[in-house]
Amino acid sequence: MYTLYQLILTLLFYLLLPFTLAYVLITGKHREGVHQRLGLYGRLARKKGKARIWLHAASVGEVHAADILIAELRKEIPEAEYVVTTMTIHGRKLAVELLSDDVICKLAPLDVPGIAGRVISKIDPDVYVCLETELWPVLLRRLNNRSIPTLLANGRMSDKSVTSYQKHAWLFQKVVENFTVLTMISESDKERYVSLGIGPKEVIVTGNLKYDRELPESPTDVRDRCRKTLSIVEGTEVFVCGSTHTGEENILLPVYKALKLSGELVWIIAPRHLHRLEQVETMLMEHGVRFDRYSALKEGHVRQHDVVIVDLFGELFEIYSIADYIFCGGSLVERNGHNILEPAMWGRTVMYGPSMGDFRDAVEMMDLQEAGLPVTGGRAIFDKISYFRNHREEYQLLCQRAGQVAVSQQGAAKRQAGLVASLLHSS
Repeated sequence: MYTLYQLILTLLFYLLLPFTLAYVLITGKHREGVHQRLGLYGRLARKKGKARIWLHAASVGEVHAADILIAELRKEIPEAEYVVTTMTIHGRKLAVELLSDDVICKLAPLDVPGIAGRVISKIDPDVYVCLETELWPVLLRRLNNRSIPTLLANGRMSDKSVTSYQKHAWLFQKVVENFTVLTMISESDKERYVSLGIGPKEVIVTGNLKYDRELPESPTDVRDRCRKTLSIVEGTEVFVCGSTHTGEENILLPVYKALKLSGELVWIIAPRHLHRLEQVETMLMEHGVRFDRYSALKEGHVRQHDVVIVDLFGELFEIYSIADYIFCGGSLVERNGHNILEPAMWGRTVMYGPSMGDFRDAVEMMDLQEAGLPVTGGRAIFDKISYFRNHREEYQLLCQRAGQVAVSQQGAAKRQAGLVASLLHSS
């Protein structure tokens, strides 16, 4: 069945390829990076005597995880070099910006015979690391055939995915068998994999790379710098809404206005995608709300308004350091949420809506310690903040527990890096 799958895939791809290329050339859509999708990477020379580790990341979230893992791998295997591939162009752009200059960043190849094999030969990895559940049948089989060790890092599986994989168990089991080691985020994820017939000896629980983050060496300096940039004075509360999506700013605006009536408050909005900046700014202007852009404040401009839009990548984590109250975006609309343990690292609890499917494990951890603040909408956010304004000690205890949950996840990167190193030394 595996062979039949590859045969059908090959026939379909190469029959449709001329029409697909013509469409791309005529319309211009998907033109960016098409040569890399076809495995045309150019020269990827290896330094003599250095191991090469190939990490595959789907998109932005996995690129951040790759950054964390590479930092730990450099401690374990300082002489290694790295190639990172991503499924999305946005992910590749972030990889280029985020990762150090010596990391090669490319778009992932199409998972079809011919192309997959060409890319493996071009990259010539000693170990392949797949971040989260990005299962490419052809690529994994080719890696296995060449005896290249493979590791599934940060593996996860939802209840919904179990049902889907059960329907295609004949293919799923064969694909997963190509991995040398599977590392899972939680025991629940391991149980779901095992339930599909994957041998328990191949599955190791290591924790979540995405949550394995440490504060800067001097958190106080970071807070002071952010307060200075944003002109936050004593007695002014800061409400940070991170990684918001379309529709959420409209829900949050009345919350800000209501909270503003009873105290000095700065509202910081950080849209998840920067291409939405114009949309957010237009919405605010239509409601008569004036704002500053964070980029201007970093350049030395003095904040003039009580609303700030974060229009730069990579700033949100440090901005969380000065937040009094935090809302996690992508959770009041159907976007499956974002990482609530990142702001919790600063010793702050986090409000989040019902759509947290991609971070259910983080929600479970916070719920278990009674450290999170689930909300159902704007009114609930207003009620929570209003309540805690009058119950400071209760709020501080909640924040303390949230910080402890975040700190408990440290070490996942070290465990997974150790497994990669052991695969490299055994290959």
